[in-house]
Formats: sequence, C-alpha cells, structure tokens
Amino acid sequence: MKTFIAGIAAMVAFFSVSWADAAELRPDHPEFHIVQPGDTLWDISAQFLQDPWLWPEIWHVNDQVGNPHLIYPGDVLALVYVDGQPRIVRSDRLPDGTVKLSPQIRELSRGQAITTIPLDAVLPFLVSARVVSKQELKDAPYVLAGDEGRLANAVQNKVYVRGITTPETSKFAFFRQGDDYVDPDTGEFLGVEAIHLGSGIKVRNGDPASIRIDNSVAEIMRGDRLWATNDEQLRPYYFPHAPEKNIDASIISVYDGVVQIGQYDVVVLNRGERDGLEVGHVLTVHQRGGEVVDPYARDNKNVNKDGAFVNFFKDLVNKKEEVTLPDEEAGMLMVFRTFEKVSLGLVLKAQRPLHVLDKAKTPY
Repeated sequence: MKTFIAGIAAMVAFFSVSWADAAELRPDHPEFHIVQPGDTLWDISAQFLQDPWLWPEIWHVNDQVGNPHLIYPGDVLALVYVDGQPRIVRSDRLPDGTVKLSPQIRELSRGQAITTIPLDAVLPFLVSARVVSKQELKDAPYVLAGDEGRLANAVQNKVYVRGITTPETSKFAFFRQGDDYVDPDTGEFLGVEAIHLGSGIKVRNGDPASIRIDNSVAEIMRGDRLWATNDEQLRPYYFPHAPEKNIDASIISVYDGVVQIGQYDVVVLNRGERDGLEVGHVLTVHQRGGEVVDPYARDNKNVNKDGAFVNFFKDLVNKKEEVTLPDEEAGMLMVFRTFEKVSLGLVLKAQRPLHVLDKAKTPY
C-alpha cells in the first residue's frame, strides 16, 4: 500500500526558522536527481545532505508547478543556489541539458507521489502494533466463543464478542497478550505488548456481538482481545525532525525476533509521549560500548589510582580491571508511532549491526 506525503511546502517555513544555516551538503552530492519509482524523500535527501532530516531547509517551492508539495517519479530535481544558499528545485531540464516537456495537467494520482519514508515498512505496525496497560488488557472486549463451537478461528469464521462499549464501531483488530516491556535502566513497568492476530468486521450488534474475521495471521481463540481500528491509522504523514529536547532512550525490543537489527527493522524504545517523543522525531542510534578487561592498568600509576591496601585486596580476590568502552554512533531511526511510555521507531540507517539495549539519542 502506498500513500502520499503532503504539506512539504507548508513545513518549509517552519523548519527554515528552526534550523537556519544547519543543513550541510555532502561533499559528493549530485547536481541532479531524476525521481524513480520506489524513491523516498529520505533517500533523495541523503544523496544531497549530511543530515537527511533537514531536507525542508533546502527544498525550494517552484511557483510555476502545480501541487508544489508533491514529488512524482520522473521529476527532475536540481541543486541550485538562491541568494547564495543551496536549494533543491524541480527542473524542466535533464542533466544532459535536454529540456523535459511536461503536460499542463499531471495524470498521476496523489497516491503515486513519493513518500518521506518507505511506508510499506511501517504500515503493518500502524494497526498491528499496540502497547497497553494490564488494566486496558483486562477491560478490552474479548472473544467469548467461535461460531459452530470452533476453538480456533480464521478468515471468514464468525466469533462472538462481549465488552464492546461503542455500538457504532464496526472495524476491530484481534490481539493476544504478549511480553511485558520493562525499562532496563529503572525497572519500571512500561506496558504489555499486544500481539496482533487479525482483523474483523462487526456483522451484528448485541451482547455478545457477532464479528466476522476478514484477515488473520494466527488462529483467534477464546479470551483473545479486540480494539477498534479506523482508516486514519492507515494515512500516515511524516515530517522527520530532531527533538527540541535531549532524548536518551534505549532499544528494548525488536519486531520479528531478529538478533542483529538492520535497516527498516522496527524497534521499541523505552521513551514515549510523556518524555516528549513525537511522531517524526529522528534519533541517532549509538551502539552500546562493550566491557573489556584491562590487564595493564595495575602497573600504570597514571591509570591505577588505588592505594596499596586496595591493590592488595584486588590481588587477593583476583579482581580484574573492567573498562566500559564508549558508545559509538551506529545508525539512525525515526519514531513513527508513540504511546504514553514507549515508542516505535523505524531504522533508516545502520552503519553497523544494532542490538537491543543500544541507545537512541537526540542528534548533535
């Protein structure tokens, strides 16, 4: 499923004020780029800028082009200078100097405009990913039974549900209780992962109500929970930007059970709305420094500041000198969904393998 990213022009003024003189061109930047199907605004910006999330600062609206906030496959983007400042504009001239003729009315739909990020990577999580409290889980509507006495239910099966408090709601997603999320730094309980099982349409009101399953990724059983869904969750609009405050988060989980996290993997952070995180925030990922034993510190007076008694005790118990290496910048992610205490982020760049417990911080 593809959707469009609108409002680029409107955001330019806002970001230009916030990040004046902050965007820096890559030394190997191109002079032109012809937009290809599958391109994203992030990918294109990464060709021109050191920090791709600063793209609104150098995007220049071309007044003679209709819908200046949309970019389509086939458009020619050129790097020019306006009042001495670099700007990316849409051009009618190809890199070889050929003038590109375009019709006055563009036949492409808005849905064919390129997106900010690869939406195929995040769309499944806009409905399927949910983090809830234990009380929310207890109070959610639940499957009481399956039609014809089925214990396990799948597509086109009907289930009977109790606890729906909004009779006008017709679309639901099915979930099952997953793992607890716990802050690795403080031990605070952050929420429960609700594992997505499928979706359904209500075909009859009542207590219990009847819901027909129209999509399933796992069998739906008695006791599974439901939450209402709506189409707004499937129309994401993303404007990548750095947080205004210092964010110091940790990756506490990754979807699909991968061990080494890479580009376009979805991760869970131990920071959420209460900490100031919002959709579109870009964070730098730092690989957590490892622990190494230092066999040389004992005899180096510039490193070993312990007294004779402490050194004697360390020798007695054979205590090794362990040093924590510094964290190293390893990638970048963008927050695309937030909850009160946690957030979901899409890894946009991974210079080295990332892991659970690596840090995600405000870019500097």
